[in-house]
Amino acid sequence: MFEFLKKNIRKTTILLIISVFALKFSGKITAVVKGESTCVCSYDGYGYYMYLTQLFQYRNLNFKRAEIQAVQNKYCSESVAYQLKQMDNGNSLDIYHMGQAYLELPAYAIGHGFAKILGYSKDGFSKPYHIAYLLNALIFILLGVYFLNKILKLFFSDQVSALLLVIIYFGTNFWTTAIHAYQLQHIYLFALVGVLFYSLLKLRELPSKRKYLLFAALTLGLISAIRPTHVLLGLLPLFLLKGVYPTKAAYWKSILLFPLAGLLVNLPQLIYWKVLGGSWFILNMHVEEIVIVDPHIFDFLFSYKKGWLLYTPVFILLVPGFIQLYIQRKELFWGIFTSFVLCVWIFCSWECWWYAASFGSRAMIDLYPLLVLPVGFAIGYLGKTRITAFLMMGFVFLTLGLSIFQSEQFSIGYLHPDRMTKEHYWYIFGKLSMPDYQVNRLEIDRSDTSWTSKIKPEELGFGKILPLDFCAVRNINAPAGKATLIDKRPYYPKLKTDETLFEAQIIYQTNDSLNLATIHFESFSKFNVYSWNEYFLPTQKSIGEMDTLSVRYNLPRINHYGDKIQIYVVNSGKKELIIHSLKIKALSLERY
Repeated sequence: MFEFLKKNIRKTTILLIISVFALKFSGKITAVVKGESTCVCSYDGYGYYMYLTQLFQYRNLNFKRAEIQAVQNKYCSESVAYQLKQMDNGNSLDIYHMGQAYLELPAYAIGHGFAKILGYSKDGFSKPYHIAYLLNALIFILLGVYFLNKILKLFFSDQVSALLLVIIYFGTNFWTTAIHAYQLQHIYLFALVGVLFYSLLKLRELPSKRKYLLFAALTLGLISAIRPTHVLLGLLPLFLLKGVYPTKAAYWKSILLFPLAGLLVNLPQLIYWKVLGGSWFILNMHVEEIVIVDPHIFDFLFSYKKGWLLYTPVFILLVPGFIQLYIQRKELFWGIFTSFVLCVWIFCSWECWWYAASFGSRAMIDLYPLLVLPVGFAIGYLGKTRITAFLMMGFVFLTLGLSIFQSEQFSIGYLHPDRMTKEHYWYIFGKLSMPDYQVNRLEIDRSDTSWTSKIKPEELGFGKILPLDFCAVRNINAPAGKATLIDKRPYYPKLKTDETLFEAQIIYQTNDSLNLATIHFESFSKFNVYSWNEYFLPTQKSIGEMDTLSVRYNLPRINHYGDKIQIYVVNSGKKELIIHSLKIKALSLERY
């Protein structure tokens, strides 16, 4: 038996991976059949999927917020449908790109057919659609396994390949993402990047085989249609195909095929923007921006919140791996290394650098079919001597065990998907059962304005709550029918942390009780406004008497050190409004 496993270790490992994922998804399908699970997708996943629900139901892509919210209310516990942005022409556009909908289309069509035959609701969310959606996700997971294995066969022995497969699928955050966030882009992009990389590697071997070139070009176009920033992977053919063709003309002719294929695949998106949005190119409809001059590199790689190398430490092997890749296969090094560095820079330049709910940095999963190569070279190099092989295998199995353990912590809710801190990380470290489990050490819940009375940092020994007079302004006149700035100032260095509650008191006087004014508190950078709170200034007093409004709100996560708050009043009435006093007290959680 042992000898059989040794001879067939690669096939056995692949069978194990396929079986485990198939078992997990069969459980999800069973829950759908029993009616225990009804939500096909929500949040970001719904943003990709709604192109199909809209097209099949209404034969157009002119979205209505009430319609998409009604579907979420029915199937997804009233998840908020935030995926639309109203344009100046009155149309509402999906803020997400449609590339993933291309990959979901066959499954949707099959689900639609079965819904018709079996008499289910044809709204994209009834059982036939849900089952087809899950099977589609599983197919792309298995497609990723297939192409990753084909890549590994080009470079490594069966033993090393089997180890690398186990590392990628169980020793990284791929597992939790595929099981808990299969509605997002990453399992699809993982498979497509694997297809792209394999096609380019085969093209290096067989440059006369035009099918590999065409396959690579169309795949890269599809990748960019799913996530436009991944156009950076266009560096791969630029580097990997260099020296493959007999002439420079042949080389550039092949390279030119990639942007042409990209334009072809993205043409439906461009037409959609032009017809309904009024412009061929709409670069970003999200609140967040990519700010390449202020990347969150350290947080992205090492923070307790979402640090990629903290939660997937096996990739520390990239350090010796890239060195060995440069020494042994320089023709591959530059394409992979350059793509890796630039993608990381862009990933951590996104203002929401933690990418919302996930285990570690889910954005990096897309690159694993590339990064497996330097990791494999590191294992091959370190395995040459007994002592380095022993240390390397110890490190691999330690990180593998840690990842599996923390994945389970994520599944049961101990490892929080969005609010991890150093204090909570070590509080739950090594534990799967905690009868007195507490959430006090997590990053503050920014939807809860009573957290200052709950978390007790002094009692738990991880910090203290510091009161601070942040702002005091007096005697501001707000003319009728205008917006009037009351105050503008930076958050830092006066504040030490954005884990802060603002308590604002506004004393004001208005002589117009029919038209309400509003006061706005906005967080902004030099790039955009990204958070706002708006409150009415009502009056029940006699003319000339003063009113008082007290509000409490938590700061958002502040994106850049130089970001500011601006406070202004919009007076829609016909008479002047006077702000006699505005005072803001800040309560900040300072961690030790």
